[in-house]
Amino acid sequence: MGLPSVYETKPEDVSSVLKLDRNALPHEPQVDKILNRYLSSLGGYLKDHAARRRVPGAAVMVRKNQEVVHMNCYGYANLATGEQVTPSTLFDLGSLSKQFTAVAALDLVVTGYLSLQDELSQFFEDFPRYADKVTVAELIHHLSAIPEYMDIYGASRTVNENWYKDAMRTSDHWYPQMAKRNRQEITNRDVMQWIASQRLLPHEPNTQFEYSNSGYVVLAEVVAKVAKARFATLVKERIFDPLEMNSSYVFDEASDFAEDAPEITNHAICYNRLRHEGFVPVGYTPLNFVYGDGNVHSNIFDLAKWDSHLHSIDFTSLCSRPGWNETASKIREFFWSPILTRGRKRIDYGAGWNLLRRKYEKTIEVNGKPVTRKYESHGEYHRGEWLGWRSYIARAARWIVPKAGGEIDPSTWDSLGIIVISNNNQFNPSRIAQEISQVFWGTLKKDNIMNSFG
Repeated sequence: MGLPSVYETKPEDVSSVLKLDRNALPHEPQVDKILNRYLSSLGGYLKDHAARRRVPGAAVMVRKNQEVVHMNCYGYANLATGEQVTPSTLFDLGSLSKQFTAVAALDLVVTGYLSLQDELSQFFEDFPRYADKVTVAELIHHLSAIPEYMDIYGASRTVNENWYKDAMRTSDHWYPQMAKRNRQEITNRDVMQWIASQRLLPHEPNTQFEYSNSGYVVLAEVVAKVAKARFATLVKERIFDPLEMNSSYVFDEASDFAEDAPEITNHAICYNRLRHEGFVPVGYTPLNFVYGDGNVHSNIFDLAKWDSHLHSIDFTSLCSRPGWNETASKIREFFWSPILTRGRKRIDYGAGWNLLRRKYEKTIEVNGKPVTRKYESHGEYHRGEWLGWRSYIARAARWIVPKAGGEIDPSTWDSLGIIVISNNNQFNPSRIAQEISQVFWGTLKKDNIMNSFG
């Protein structure tokens, strides 16, 4: 499969990130103040004064239009060794992984190997009859009605129903070792068998939005089956390599890293804060090898490249640029367009993104005179969470609405991208991202759509 035109990486896509000097990264003092104050508060309850300053940390990136204006790291990747978070520190992204699974599916769609209207029964003969009704598009938009595999696992007799809470209370250094504990770890194959064992769906597909990790596990299996390749390999070759996201990878049961590999040595440990114990390393569950809904591992430097590429797609699809508008519009529509259910109910969820749209009026000064202009803004965001990992990506743009039939004036376009990743389960990345957005766009919801993000 040749790389399709909508994925062609232009040099300018990630150029501002590639040009960054890792020894002199840009940073905004007000953002540093927000992060340092917040991390201090998370450790403030500890009696030991030294421990208050030694807490699991975070990495943050801010893009203003096409330029990265802030990239900095805070706190510790490993409390035991004193290793601090750096731009190379790897984190488990949790559900931020879903957008990469969606892109892998789109890769097959644009090359003609897959249709969004293909039904699951075309790929999985052992699935129940409901597979005739569930399409690829419904997996992507959480309209499949397939039950949560973690609920199926928790309800089984083979595990304590409080298995996740137990994992969050058990000190464990599974990250970054990433070694298999035994032969009982659960894989995507097991999850597919669980799902296939559910003979009926709780309701008809394409009738209501229900966030489904199961849907994205199935989607990853569709992609792997159609491409006849390991999903982790496909994502690396088709997404990470072209964007030079050289440290990013999908972790699965076939992953096998040497002890001195960057995937091990650069990986943070994640922590849960327990009463009377402080921050305790956590990391192991039997579900750690399941992917598609999660299990992309990356660092803030690679994610800045991803965000920069998304900005290029967004900007060129709305602010016409010869040769780019049509192809960029295709991928933009796939990523960030709401979808209608069978009953014509609008769902504001794209391909791994929550969506928000707004129109408003604002008085600005033109040639020394106040003039009222109509503005439009859009925003997309998603959070990720698994064990002690917390992540959040938010992006938004605003512009002056052109006259009927006119094109958006690029000089009126203003864009903001924020990524926050943490190895601290007490960390609230969406709250921090919102505070950061206010440094650049203010506190008014009219001016700053990120103030309305969930």
